[in-house]
Amino acid sequence: MSENHQDQPNLETTTETKAEPRYIGGAMLPGLVEARKAIEPIVHQAGLEFVGIEKAQEGRRPVLWVYLDHPDGITVDQCGDVSPEISAVLDVHDPIDEAYDLRVSSPGLDRPLMHDLHFQQNIGKEVEIKLMSPLQGRRKFIGIIEKIELDVQIKSTDGVFQVPLELMQRARLRYDEEELKALLKA
Repeated sequence: MSENHQDQPNLETTTETKAEPRYIGGAMLPGLVEARKAIEPIVHQAGLEFVGIEKAQEGRRPVLWVYLDHPDGITVDQCGDVSPEISAVLDVHDPIDEAYDLRVSSPGLDRPLMHDLHFQQNIGKEVEIKLMSPLQGRRKFIGIIEKIELDVQIKSTDGVFQVPLELMQRARLRYDEEELKALLKA
């Protein structure tokens, strides 16, 4: 056997390891984790990106929002095509312990940020963060994403804040009027 290993690939440099995303606290609520794990394979098999899942209240009825995307943008037809499969797998797994309306949608302009990678991709943009419990006496922060390490650092009009992912109930991008006009024109 030869001592020369030059012809063998260096596994340390050729094997990529993809870090698991660190989800915000709201995405880690019981039921949503199980639903996400059941839905993701279906979404990926359809060639779509799973953005996230959240439970909201609309009037008296809970709504389970499933956000999907595609590198070329997602269409209503693509959401409609995968929606019955998502509904069926949720019926089988039954991760949500109450009746709800299922809505499969694009993330929209006010895109939800569900994990650390979403925040990383949107550094320099304005975000609105709602917390599950108060931080420094506040449950809502609006500011520019400056960086993400263990926490999300945002610069607000009243200071710079380190907001832990696990305290976040919901986070969404925000746009001022001029940004919205430019986005809608594009």
